Amino acid sequence: MSVRALLFDLDGTLIDSYRDIAIHLNRTLKSFGKPEVDTESVRYMVGGGARELLKRFFPDGLLEEAVEVFKDYYLAEPVIYTRPFEDVEKLLERIKGKGVKLAVITNKTEELSRIILRELKLIDYFSLLVGGDTFPEKKPSPLPLLETLKTLKVSPQEALMVGDTEADLKAGRLAGTKRGLALWGYVKVFEEVPDYSFEKPEDIERFI
Repeated sequence: MSVRALLFDLDGTLIDSYRDIAIHLNRTLKSFGKPEVDTESVRYMVGGGARELLKRFFPDGLLEEAVEVFKDYYLAEPVIYTRPFEDVEKLLERIKGKGVKLAVITNKTEELSRIILRELKLIDYFSLLVGGDTFPEKKPSPLPLLETLKTLKVSPQEALMVGDTEADLKAGRLAGTKRGLALWGYVKVFEEVPDYSFEKPEDIERFI
């Protein structure tokens, strides 16, 4: 395929962030007098955004307050253990050098995602960053992908969505892009079938 735009998920695709998410989740749970959870278990909860994560622990009556507490904790310390996955930056450097447009489409808030990418010195690789709150809908809705491609002036048929969750793959299918599964990510059980599976970031380069 001829790829003119690469659309990346963030958590579990570009960055290894579940430990920090677990820290802030446990801080939030502790604030409400709830028992903390095992850090490793959070690896499999990542991908839907803060509200989806916290729905597992808080009833509707407390959910919005818990989301705000979680965001406050996260914004105060956005990067503790979070790092890019191995070879991600090398991949971005090489692909950008080939003139391919790069964008991040995440269900994390746009503000928090921008801060993290800036701290990790990755932000300048991307033409566009779309968060879970940038548009009225987030992944698995195709809307963030379609709006991103509209801005980049690239057709869905010329784009590849790379992510590690069901939401990434479904959003790509509904938007009409090709879809690549980041096997180094967090979520391993899928109903959606990707067009491509990548063992490591450098495998993506063969499609450019």
